[in-house]
Amino acid sequence: MVRFQSLKTLEFAQEIPYRTPWYLKDGFAQTLATSFFYGKTWSWWQERAPWFSPLPAIPWQEQVFFGAEDVPLWGQWSCPPHSKATLILNYGITGTTQQAWYANVLAAKAYAQNWAVLRYDWRSHGKTAELSPVPSSDGWREGEDQVRLARQLITLGCPTPVILAGFSLGGQLVLWGLKAAEEAECDLIRGGVVLSPNLESNRSLDYLQTTWAGRKIEAALTKELKIEAKKRTQRFPHAVKPGAASRVDSIRAFDREMVIDYYGFATTTEYYQKTSGLYLLEELKRPYSVIYAADDPMFDPSLVPELERRMQHNPFAHLLLTQHGGHVSHVGSSTKPEDCFWGLNRMLGFCEALLEGETFQPQK
Repeated sequence: MVRFQSLKTLEFAQEIPYRTPWYLKDGFAQTLATSFFYGKTWSWWQERAPWFSPLPAIPWQEQVFFGAEDVPLWGQWSCPPHSKATLILNYGITGTTQQAWYANVLAAKAYAQNWAVLRYDWRSHGKTAELSPVPSSDGWREGEDQVRLARQLITLGCPTPVILAGFSLGGQLVLWGLKAAEEAECDLIRGGVVLSPNLESNRSLDYLQTTWAGRKIEAALTKELKIEAKKRTQRFPHAVKPGAASRVDSIRAFDREMVIDYYGFATTTEYYQKTSGLYLLEELKRPYSVIYAADDPMFDPSLVPELERRMQHNPFAHLLLTQHGGHVSHVGSSTKPEDCFWGLNRMLGFCEALLEGETFQPQK
């Protein structure tokens, strides 16, 4: 076993400050513009998108992995000839490996710098949802899934160490992955980095109902979740309560009808309290970085000072908090040293710092 040292021992490269374009200084506007432009362009063109052209096309290999309780997890992995480490990518609340443009950009950036990469459909998502009726758990069981993924990737020939990366709800999965790695004494996983992570669903779902933008965001996500609920009902009718899909009219309703019974929770309030990433921030003992915008329209603004407080005294924590940036956005004008994807570049920069720094030492 190894004991991971605090981030204070790492020598970070000089951070490039985030400069928000004047027309993207509203968090909802940036979130909407980024999702529409990059998301739509990616869905139409994939690797042929003009802003993707400087990045390499990755020769993916398809694989069915097995997570906790032997739940099958569909994924694609690739390992360049001179790879130096492995990156596991966790996208957000909805979508698939192919649809998550931001995860694919980070994967290509990492691959170009000789990282082995895995993109996978987590529980009840994409092709994994075709293999099993097991629902997602907002990170609670996906934490062990990632530990098992790391072990299987190493068996396939990917190099150590393994770093976990996540976006939005996928960021919460990463926090649980770091906790699971510590509990399992899995020294393969060195740390994690998250962009716009979900932290406390009870508070943030309440907050979404208080703003016009929030209600629009939840309505859009609910529409996608309702589609997934119908698909699960068609694929595995024995695993879904009668009429459950028709009762999905909110994110809470989806979790109430499709998730909590399977995992033994009485209410969504209890479920969200148990699975929240906010309460892990103080106790994690692997180096991790949180990149977060104070104007993120998805989450309760009162989480910002609590995020700062909970990370402040954890020597393994590194917080990059910006005034602007929206949700899974943090895009800006291209500068001489780098392209417009400031948030993704900071994620990869942290991963590189974990490799270059003295990040662990033998347990005494």
